[in-house]
Amino acid sequence: MRLFSSFLLAGLLAAAPLVAAERSFTILHSNDWQSRLLGFGPYNEYSPATLNDDDTVGGVARLATLLNERRAAAGDEPLLLLDGGDFTMGTLFHTIAREMGSELRLMTELGYDAAVIGNHEFDFRPAGLAAMISAAHKAKGDALLPLLSSNMRFDPASKADDSLQAHAEAGRILPYKLIERGGIRFGLFGLLGNNAVAVSPMIKPVTFADPVATARETVAKLREEGAEVVILLSHMGVTQQADGRWRGEEVELVEQVPGIDIVVGGHSHVALPQPVLVNGRTPVVQAGSEIQYLGELRMTLGADGVPRVRDYRLHPINDSIAGDEAITAQVEDFKQVVSERMLAPKGYRFDQSLAKVDQSLGRDFSDQTLANLVTDALRHAVDADLAFTGNGTIRDDLLKGRNGVQDVSDLFRIAPLGIGHFDDEPGYPMIKAYVSAREIKSLLEVLLLAYQLRDSQSYYPRVSGVRFSYNPWRVPFDRVSRIEIGDPVRGYRELDLNDTRLYSIGATSYVGSFTWLVPDLTKGLLEVIPKDAEGRPLPRIEDAIVDQDPETEGVQELKEWQALLDHIRSLPDLDGDGLADIPTTGAAAEVRMLRAPSLHPAELFRLAGPLQWGVSLVILAGVLLILWLLSRPLRRR
Repeated sequence: MRLFSSFLLAGLLAAAPLVAAERSFTILHSNDWQSRLLGFGPYNEYSPATLNDDDTVGGVARLATLLNERRAAAGDEPLLLLDGGDFTMGTLFHTIAREMGSELRLMTELGYDAAVIGNHEFDFRPAGLAAMISAAHKAKGDALLPLLSSNMRFDPASKADDSLQAHAEAGRILPYKLIERGGIRFGLFGLLGNNAVAVSPMIKPVTFADPVATARETVAKLREEGAEVVILLSHMGVTQQADGRWRGEEVELVEQVPGIDIVVGGHSHVALPQPVLVNGRTPVVQAGSEIQYLGELRMTLGADGVPRVRDYRLHPINDSIAGDEAITAQVEDFKQVVSERMLAPKGYRFDQSLAKVDQSLGRDFSDQTLANLVTDALRHAVDADLAFTGNGTIRDDLLKGRNGVQDVSDLFRIAPLGIGHFDDEPGYPMIKAYVSAREIKSLLEVLLLAYQLRDSQSYYPRVSGVRFSYNPWRVPFDRVSRIEIGDPVRGYRELDLNDTRLYSIGATSYVGSFTWLVPDLTKGLLEVIPKDAEGRPLPRIEDAIVDQDPETEGVQELKEWQALLDHIRSLPDLDGDGLADIPTTGAAAEVRMLRAPSLHPAELFRLAGPLQWGVSLVILAGVLLILWLLSRPLRRR
């Protein structure tokens, strides 16, 4: 018996080092695909079949090849492929996502183990996301990758999210998932952050519970069920501070919730060259956006059960990688479906060359040209006196590439967002309403202040048909000091605030909706009442949506993307090559919102309303009171 005990003890001691040995694993990750399947640049220059002959970046076919290479490099080491959300919305491919489930099908074929649901997944409303999952499930069956959302909550009183809830009940959307691979038990869960929810106007009636409370509860469940490595797929984001530190919802959540080992992030489109280590141990990673990079995080699970970063690489996806032929063929099939279903009825094709540009045009708030092009298109589309939008709705730069030729698919990316009010088709519908001269000033005051209050370039105002100046030394909501109506071709004339005529305004339903909210946004300080051409108030934004064909039953919505394509196609062909030439200099680049700080009385009170006069009188009265109080001791002496 003693001899048997000795053998048993020796066996246990010999086995102990094997159990406690370090184990390695790899996480490959992406985020914010945003339907960017064909690369980052002019699509007509993208050539995945050949190497080193184009400057485009990205492409799902190239990603497929890179994934195969990295899996081969990992060998027998456990490996997971994960995504941080926003796989859809941004190119023509998303317009068929509900019918084809295109992005989810591709992610499944590439072998993704899980993806978190991002905010853009709701741009076609909860029913739209449900349709995407249904289409992908029809094509891929139970092999379809699982979607994670731990804090999503359905509304029992509404039927609008029932089809999405059905997918959750069928196990296609999960609050968390356990995966055992290579002897390691991984626990995955997904969260949509507060900021992402706030910028999702179509998300209702779905709601999202507090991420921190949800994370604490879910991490505890995963640990109870034996998870050795807990991974959060987060669509929340990180931001870099002036001192170089990284903050944001993802960092703050890990600080508040112990037990999270890795965060695969998204939403903020940051290409982190190295993980952000929170609390000195938990890596937060993010791989930019739009399939420009693949992140590779290699970890070691120590004998103490604590995962530690071994090394990290951010692989660029470019023309040094050949595209997978099967994936390329599938994307070509999707292109044909887009042309047939989406573009042909409007007279366009996916690969149709439409225009030429002599330089790249960007979305930075200091660059005017692209924004002027977009707002001019909106104004001309509805024949309005003026038009406006927000910088954040301009979704892509206009990239010159090598030859400057822009296809329909390139130009669509500039204004891809939205869904109809009446037709449920892709694209924000255009609206047209009428306002008075004084209401134009009120609109400009709100546009001017929104981006400053939110500290975001996304809300930076872009306008057409109007040029105005503002004085930052004046009272908020009464800073506009000059307004001119017109354009560079016909000239500008100063707006008379006492003019009794009505002026027409054009915008998308998304941006234009704030016109109905001006009294609420300004706490009653300003008032705007949108009207029809006869001056009758329009109580709802739906009443202002433009009907392209009033003779046909229902409302035939004019979409923002169509307005942009039609406008660009109408531009003159200056060199006779059959392509419209997009102007980039001179009047096309004019500054339409001028910052004019001044304490000169004429500028302090030019176009001033009750706010500026009232505050000035209060300040004057205060100064006089102070002077009077100071003079009393002098008079006594």
